[in-house]
Amino acid sequence: MRTKLVMVLAGALVVLMSLPLFAHHGNAVFDTGKRVTLKGTVKDWVYVNPHCLLTLDVKGEDGKVVQWLAETQPPTSVFPLGYRKDSFKPGDEVTITVEPVKNGRPIGRILGAVLANGKTLGNPPAEGALPAAGAAQQP
Repeated sequence: MRTKLVMVLAGALVVLMSLPLFAHHGNAVFDTGKRVTLKGTVKDWVYVNPHCLLTLDVKGEDGKVVQWLAETQPPTSVFPLGYRKDSFKPGDEVTITVEPVKNGRPIGRILGAVLANGKTLGNPPAEGALPAAGAAQQP
């Protein structure tokens, strides 16, 4: 009986100690009420844990290219949303919608994407679908 109690307590302790692992990092850096749509050229797509990362070259209205870094969840979370290791290839023209960081740097969290072939990835914001692949950018 005592062995069983020790095992249950040890299991409970392991569960409690692992809770901080779920925290990873917060969402406080993102402006969750803001959406930015970017059309650009894929520079790199990294499909790994703990976050998939997309590097996108976006040409601004002034003609200058700004490199955006956009993250999303790990492959196990985004796979059901259509993201794959080969979803983005360097040179592809894509449109993404992100929640940008609050400090104004060209970094954001991907909400969804439209590939050059028109295929939509992700979970579009509730207030409307993602723009078409040829839509204007809003850096």
